[in-house]
Amino acid sequence: MLLRPYQNELIDEARQSIIRHKSSLLVMATGLGKTAVTVHMMAEAARRGKSSMFMVHRDTLLNQTSKALWQQHLEHGMIASGRSMSARMPVQVASVQTLVRRLEKIPAPDLIVIDEAHRAAAETYRKILEAYPKSRVIGLTATPQRTDGKGLSDVFDDMVIGPDVSFGIANGYLCGYRIIAPPSQIDLEGVKIRMGDYATDDVERIVDKPTVTGDAVKHYLEYARGKRCVVFCATLKHAQHVRDAYNDAGVPAEYMDGSTTWPEREAILTRIAGGQTLVLVNVELVIEGVDVPAIEVVQWLRPTASLIIWMQGNGRGFRPADNKGKLIILDHVNNWQRHGLPDDQREWSLDGQPKQKRGEKKQDVSVKQCLKCYSIFTPGPTHCPICGESLAGDGRKIEIVEGDLVEIDLDTERKQKYREQGAAKSLTELIELAIRRGQRKPAEWACFVNAAREKRKPTPDEFNIAKEYARHVRT
Repeated sequence: MLLRPYQNELIDEARQSIIRHKSSLLVMATGLGKTAVTVHMMAEAARRGKSSMFMVHRDTLLNQTSKALWQQHLEHGMIASGRSMSARMPVQVASVQTLVRRLEKIPAPDLIVIDEAHRAAAETYRKILEAYPKSRVIGLTATPQRTDGKGLSDVFDDMVIGPDVSFGIANGYLCGYRIIAPPSQIDLEGVKIRMGDYATDDVERIVDKPTVTGDAVKHYLEYARGKRCVVFCATLKHAQHVRDAYNDAGVPAEYMDGSTTWPEREAILTRIAGGQTLVLVNVELVIEGVDVPAIEVVQWLRPTASLIIWMQGNGRGFRPADNKGKLIILDHVNNWQRHGLPDDQREWSLDGQPKQKRGEKKQDVSVKQCLKCYSIFTPGPTHCPICGESLAGDGRKIEIVEGDLVEIDLDTERKQKYREQGAAKSLTELIELAIRRGQRKPAEWACFVNAAREKRKPTPDEFNIAKEYARHVRT
């Protein structure tokens, strides 16, 4: 298998990490070749006489990986419901749900590779890892924290950071994107959060209305007519309403949920890829494990409090394809304001997001919007950087029609961030900027940026001073 340079670098770093640690988490953006990295590692293990097992949680991932292994002529067994036992083969692809019921029959592999490893803290995964205490473990994910923001340090000892979305876009491995979003936010006051995300029954009452559902179809026809689209809804009932609205408008749409059989899912995805079906409506089923490069539009009709869901959902559309152009993100609920742009650089940690204090309200991403041209930018200028409109409160109001979307000016968003960073000349100014932006580790980020300007690495003393100053600013 011919690997890309960054894939070889990631594998080399993973090899060094797993020599020093029992378990390591590899982070790489969706669409940058996670399956290729997996197949290479398992083939290398087989060449050295070591056994390996690839663990997945969805049938789609099981079959995708098996196909990739056969393409490399790597003979393997499959541990899954309805499959004949071949437990003695040195290479295995295993369904987590099946493996956990057959642990006493499956010998311990030398290497375990966990796909979508942000799920690895779940009880099922823990039971499997406890049954194989001597196995080395490598996790693969694009989003190295749990849906509720908690970290994975109790599962993995080390983390290797690979290329992100911005790297993939800049180097042509991922397609660019546009975001179309409302100039105002939906009101989520009083909506409960359960398991790290908004309670679906509360969200359904807000978004599952004829006007909102109708707007979804209207804006698809306006911005993405004829393009293949994945729609994320709040609940199964909401998703069925949206599917019906699309079909009523003459747009061929299908619906998929957990009860959809594997052959039915394959048939639906084949119709999406071929263009016979244009819209695939679901709740969370297509967040992971769906590799259809033909997807050209991601439509959000559900707000999410989870960065993981936002990143993974958009990841369905970043794979390039012939004549695809830029991915269109129709964000009807302003998830981008909660979580930032998909290609923002993020600081990941095995410790997860900082714990929120009781009663402390989660802050949205700090942005400002010009009500004349609808450009989005970071607060600071007194006039719109695009059209020059004064941003001072002069009493004028622009009428906003409920449900209308406008395109977000991504270049303005990025340029403003770069200008702010360039204007921060000292380490203390960088720390203050990082805190204003809501960086999870402002001191560390500021130290790395400051040292990079001088082409060196930060010193331990710098870290200590920066952390102390960050505590001072916050208090």
